[in-house]
Amino acid sequence: MLGVFLLMAWTASATTAGRKWVGSWEQAMTSQYTQVDGPDGKPQRDAYGQPVDHAPAVHDVTLRQNVLASIGGDRVRIRLSNYYGLQPLTISAARIALGVGKSDDLSAIQLDSDRKLTFHGGQTTVTIAPGQEIVSDPVALHVPALSNVVVSLYFAGNATLADFHPLQHGHVTRIVDGDATQAASLAQRAPSKVLPGKQGDDHIYLLTGLEMEVPTATRSIIAFGDSITDGYLATAPSTSWPAALAGIANRAGGTPAAVGNAGISADELTTDQIGAPGAGTSGLKRFLRDVVDRPGLTDVIVLFGANDLNRGIDPAGYPSGVSAGDLIAAYRMLIDVVHQHHLRIYAGTITPFAGEPGWYTPQKEAIRLQVNRWIRDSGHFDGVIDFAAAVRGAYNAPPLVATLKPLPAGMAIVCAGDEGLHPNDRGYAVMGTLAYNVLFHTKLKPAQGCH
Repeated sequence: MLGVFLLMAWTASATTAGRKWVGSWEQAMTSQYTQVDGPDGKPQRDAYGQPVDHAPAVHDVTLRQNVLASIGGDRVRIRLSNYYGLQPLTISAARIALGVGKSDDLSAIQLDSDRKLTFHGGQTTVTIAPGQEIVSDPVALHVPALSNVVVSLYFAGNATLADFHPLQHGHVTRIVDGDATQAASLAQRAPSKVLPGKQGDDHIYLLTGLEMEVPTATRSIIAFGDSITDGYLATAPSTSWPAALAGIANRAGGTPAAVGNAGISADELTTDQIGAPGAGTSGLKRFLRDVVDRPGLTDVIVLFGANDLNRGIDPAGYPSGVSAGDLIAAYRMLIDVVHQHHLRIYAGTITPFAGEPGWYTPQKEAIRLQVNRWIRDSGHFDGVIDFAAAVRGAYNAPPLVATLKPLPAGMAIVCAGDEGLHPNDRGYAVMGTLAYNVLFHTKLKPAQGCH
């Protein structure tokens, strides 16, 4: 208990009077554990008959990651997660620096900005217990708004990277052998062959927050949702709709605000996504950890529903998608929690998906429309962001949908990154602009609309 008290006291004393900590960048973590298959293609099992799980393990490597800040500041700290870990995770050294402008080398840093990170009041090495997060000590570093920040972590011993966030829309991560935390760039070093896929360089590992000290009146916004919030099919970390919102707020003439992204692709609000690696604990279960408990929070934007509607067929052959009542009840739980914490919550209407082959059914569309009517008309939210209306437009109807008269609403093909489920950069810019207009009571227009 004494250790907990001292840690709480240190954290509290680390904030300057008249200021608070906010998440300038955030990504929600999910589990990287996967089942290990045997030669027969079936999952291996332990002596108790349970499937054997595996997550990438590293040793004597440096993990360097490049993230995009929203709001700027002069004092910064990072948040690291071992929430899904099954054993303690030891980080031997950590550093933070500014990235090199518009360089294609996302591992390059500005050496004069390089700072050592410490933990628990000055320790250079830290161990994160399973199921826990840790926040570094604050460090003085001028971080301009909308700038790239590079975090380097060195693992001298064995370490399992259980927590990660996939699909960052760019080669933001590099991992090399040895302690390279102070290197100006890792581009000329051979990547360590310990991560899945193409070295996992488009994933984020362990790093769940970049936090900035800002004036207490600053608004801090977290976008909470599934792949559309995560920015699936965006061409860069700067082109998801939460990033577009952050860009408008923190450019000259905007109202500076911190914007974090707690979206997870394939996630549902009401039900855990089964699979390995996991596509996310349900939104209801992770809401406190990924959203409400974040420092300095003032506003939540929630956009869920498409995956809940499209859950598919259960083992008995019956549709297992969510009902309108289930979704509305889940939204009301979020509203209650947010208002109990004296925060604001905004709802985005569920975007149409009739253009995406295999997604549309009359039943799903009826539920989508019913839930959207409730979002717009119930008065329970502090504001409504009508994403569905903003991205609706002409689309290429799949054969079965094309026979319907009139055609159901679909995502405008000019704003779709696929055939009508996920937006492209243009669609995300429309959504980010609309979100800014609703939260800050403006009437900005995107460079290109969807209609």
